[in-house]
Amino acid sequence: MPLYDGPIVDSHHHTIWDCETNYPWMNAPMRPMIFGDDWSGMKQPYSIEEFKSDSASHNVVQSVHVQANFDMSRPADETNGLQGFADQHGFPHGIVAYADLTDSDVEKTLTAHLQYANTRGIRQQVYWHQDNEYWRFVDQPEFGLSNAFRRGLSVLAEHDLTFDWQGFDTQFSELAELAKAHSGVRFCLVHAGMLTGLETSTVDQWTEALRQLVSRENVFIKVSGLNTFARHLDEALMTHVTDTVIDMFGVDRCFYGSNYPVERMWTPLDDYTSAQKRAMAKRSDAENAKFFHDTAKAFYGI
Repeated sequence: MPLYDGPIVDSHHHTIWDCETNYPWMNAPMRPMIFGDDWSGMKQPYSIEEFKSDSASHNVVQSVHVQANFDMSRPADETNGLQGFADQHGFPHGIVAYADLTDSDVEKTLTAHLQYANTRGIRQQVYWHQDNEYWRFVDQPEFGLSNAFRRGLSVLAEHDLTFDWQGFDTQFSELAELAKAHSGVRFCLVHAGMLTGLETSTVDQWTEALRQLVSRENVFIKVSGLNTFARHLDEALMTHVTDTVIDMFGVDRCFYGSNYPVERMWTPLDDYTSAQKRAMAKRSDAENAKFFHDTAKAFYGI
């Protein structure tokens, strides 16, 4: 079957500008992080113009920018800059901004983001790995179950904002609980739940954990950044993840994202998107259109 050649919505990418001023984490001493022990390849600007050029060969017609850990003391400045890029260059069409949902004054932050027309949702990373201390963004695995975090999710619902939820399989029960309690929030599981490898026990644990989410119809799966832990183009893993989540959730709840320029450290965007298309090659034209375009467009309302 020919590979999909229709329009694409890239639902997960970043830009990096003025690294020294806007991204404090980039100025910290090199240490292991979720995307590797040496991430010096990330310590450089990446513009909207570069993203458009990198993705042009695959007919990316719209995109969603996800917060890139810009200076968290002034998160609306990131949204302001991105809206300026959108007004000038046409991309991104949606912005997933940062807010600390546990902040008692989170309404103020959301109001600041909502000044900008392309704001669609919020990401606050909550990932916590039980074995690897360097794969933790929060200080406890059930960070999202606090009363403060739950209140923040209720505020998101009031503004019809989505939530990008990024965590490991041991935390999927937390997401299932939150999705049930906050049915007015549309969640997406970022990077398809971050499968770390294809070892049988690892795959089985991830797969069983995913089953908890199938009945939560407000949980969607963002199939993005699948090489985060392989740190090379791992087409077998990409295909396995894609097949598993689509077979479980369907293409009405699964959609594509590149995670560029993080993936740029090991994979050109053209190669990554081509591999994702090959992973979808046995699917129908209608399934491909939903996965690569329609579902993300609807989820983010772009």
